[in-house]
Amino acid sequence: MKFNRGVLKGLVKAKNSQVGKQVLLFCGAAVLAAGECYAQAEAGFTKATADFVKYQEPVRKLLYAIAAVIALVGAFSIYFKMQNGDQDVKKSLMLTIGGCVAFIAMATTLPSFFN
Repeated sequence: MKFNRGVLKGLVKAKNSQVGKQVLLFCGAAVLAAGECYAQAEAGFTKATADFVKYQEPVRKLLYAIAAVIALVGAFSIYFKMQNGDQDVKKSLMLTIGGCVAFIAMATTLPSFFN
């Protein structure tokens, strides 16, 4: 990479001046601070991952509970629709089964995201 001689002379002059030394000191401090921030960020990510994995089993049980509630409410809804002779029983049945399957699938695949 080629630099103009005037640019190089200006950089050498700036390095030798008081302001140039302060700028270099500031840049060095910024680089060291950035390295420290990256180390803290890595420790933070490790802690967050460990905390999130702790909540994995309760979240799984919560998803199963939500699927059970969907099944119960859907069963009663379908029963009442069948008793009243509504035409959209099949649609309600498919929505209930789809909701239950979706929540059970989410609860089953949840651990695979964190291993």
